[in-house]
Amino acid sequence: MKRKRNSDLVWLNDIWIYKELHPYIHQANKNAGWNFQWDRSESCQFTKYKLNQYYDWHCDSWDKPYDRKNPNNPEHGKIRKLSMTCQLTDGSEYEGGELEFDFRNYEPHMRDESKHLRKAKEILPKGSIIVFPSFVWHRVKPVTKGVRYSLVMWNLGYPFK
Repeated sequence: MKRKRNSDLVWLNDIWIYKELHPYIHQANKNAGWNFQWDRSESCQFTKYKLNQYYDWHCDSWDKPYDRKNPNNPEHGKIRKLSMTCQLTDGSEYEGGELEFDFRNYEPHMRDESKHLRKAKEILPKGSIIVFPSFVWHRVKPVTKGVRYSLVMWNLGYPFK
């Protein structure tokens, strides 16, 4: 049994995907008042969640920047700052598979979900996009019926000062 994650995925880096989604990420970053400085996106993750597949509590960033052996690598010295999920399946086509957030900054086993859990209900329609700081803990609950498809993108910048 897979403990942390059970899903099928492929990596995409077609330029048209970035051109389509970057304006939404910039706008969300501005509208939320974060104004995080970022200048690069990693390869996109196309994910398929079938029956009983999930991704347990995790955050997309860590405290150490990427240490690429080649300092000319455009990701060297950067961290994930903004995460984006684009819903590719309408919420009526599957059950379960909820994207949930916990905004406290500590390990999942210390959470009281009855007080601190936030469900991303806004992302149910196909084509919906949600942008959030990469350090926020989140999960995708198991799909109980149908199939859920999503596209995830991580946006990098130099560490926060």
